[in-house]
Parts: sequence; C-alpha cells; structure tokens
Amino acid sequence: MARIVFKPDNIIHEVEDGTSLIDACEEVDSTFSFGCTEGTCGVCELTVTKGAKNVSKASEAEKDYLHPEDLKKGMRLGCQLKVRKGEVVIDWKENQAK
Repeated sequence: MARIVFKPDNIIHEVEDGTSLIDACEEVDSTFSFGCTEGTCGVCELTVTKGAKNVSKASEAEKDYLHPEDLKKGMRLGCQLKVRKGEVVIDWKENQAK
C-alpha cells in the first residue's frame, strides 16, 4: 500500500500501489482540484515535497507544460501523477483550492 499526504488539507490516505492521484482524490474530501485532466490547463499544479522517487515519471504532457527547472523542484500536474509505492507528500497553492 502507498500513502498520500495531502499537506494543505492535513489528510493522509492509503491507496493501492500504482493509483492515480485523480482516483485517490475521489476517495477523500480534499480541496485539491482538477481542470481538464489531460495535462494542458495547469489547474492541478502541485509540488511533491517528499517521496518524489515514489511517483510516476513526468509524462510528456507535464514536460510540455512545466518548465524543466520546476520539474526538478518537484512540481507536477496532479492529473498525470500516479503513486507507485511508499509515502508521497503533496502540497499546492492555496488559491488552487475549490
């Protein structure tokens, strides 16, 4: 089992290894929001603050949307993210919340 810590919401949620963040968010009452879900609008920008090695590699959509330096700092698009294993801590801008 993997574990996602939604830092702004103070929520910890366990999921099956390989679960997409979109699916995990459907199971909890998180303020994290999505837009297009295709990696083109940027509504779901987040930062993986812990456990970057435990998530999927950046998709082509993320590489096209985000700057390389932002990717290096842990910024990702939530709609493209899968939690492969272990613990992952995510954070996002408060104005992203619903």
